Amino acid sequence: MSIIVEAQDRTVDVDGLSMHYLDWGNPTKPTIVLLHGLRGHAHSWEDVSEALSPDFHVLALDQRGRGLTDWAKDGDYGIDAFVGDLVGFCRVVGLEKFSLMGHSMGARNSMAFADKRADMLEKLVLSEFGPEINPKGGQRIAKELIDVPEEFDTLDDAIAYMDQFNRYASDRVMHRRELYATRELPNGKIGWRYDIEIRSARRRGDPIAALDLWPVLPKIACPTLVVRATETDVLDLDVAHRMIENLPDGRLVEIERAEHMVFEDNPEDFIAAVRGFLV
Repeated sequence: MSIIVEAQDRTVDVDGLSMHYLDWGNPTKPTIVLLHGLRGHAHSWEDVSEALSPDFHVLALDQRGRGLTDWAKDGDYGIDAFVGDLVGFCRVVGLEKFSLMGHSMGARNSMAFADKRADMLEKLVLSEFGPEINPKGGQRIAKELIDVPEEFDTLDDAIAYMDQFNRYASDRVMHRRELYATRELPNGKIGWRYDIEIRSARRRGDPIAALDLWPVLPKIACPTLVVRATETDVLDLDVAHRMIENLPDGRLVEIERAEHMVFEDNPEDFIAAVRGFLV
C-alpha cells in the first residue's frame, strides 16, 4: 500500500535571511534538494516532489527573493549569494551528503555550488541549463520579465496572461504556478510575489554577472544527469553533448512534448527519467 506524503512548510534563518522550504517525506531516506528557476518557487516541484517522496527526503527551497523566502536586503541576486544561501542552509539543517536537482537558474546555482562543495553531492540533476545558453531563449525570458504587467484584477487574469507563453503545461499546473508566484496587493489586486528588483534590473538593462561554468564540469565526480527538452530555446543540443563530454560521469536525457519548463510541461516523462537516474 502506498503512503501519501504531504509537504510541511518550514522556515530557517540562514545568515539573517529567512528561508522557506517544503519538506517532503521521511528524514530517514536519502535527501534530495530541489532548486527552482528564475520565476519559480518551491511549489513548482510538487509533482516531482510527491513522486520522489516515497524514496527520498525531499527538500524544495524557495530561493532568495522568491516564494516565502526573504527578498535580498541589499538587492544581491548574484550567483555567489545563491550559493552562499545553499551552503548556509545545509549547515543549519545539518546536511552533509545529498543529491541536488536544479532547473534553469537553479541548475546554474547547482553547478556553482558543485564548484565549491562537490564533495557533498551524491548525484546531480541539471535541467535546462548549461555553461552556454541560446541567446534567443535568454532574450525571450528577459522580455517576458520586462513586459509583464505589475498587477492583475484577479488570479484568473494572471493565469490567462501567462498561459499565452505556455503550450504544454496543464491548467492544473498553470494554476499552481501562478497561485504561488503571486500575492494580494494592498489595493486588492493581484501582483507578483517575487522581488520587484528582479524585474527592475532587467528593465534597467543592468549587466548580469556571468560565471564560466565549463571548468566546473570536470570537477563534478558524482553521477550527473543533464535534462533537455526537445523543444527548448535555451539549452542547445550541441551544448548538452559537450556537457556530457566534460562531466566525469554524465548522461543526457531528452524529454519530448516540452519546452524550457520541462518538468511542468511533461511531468510524467520528466519524473520517469529522473527516478530512473536517482533511484
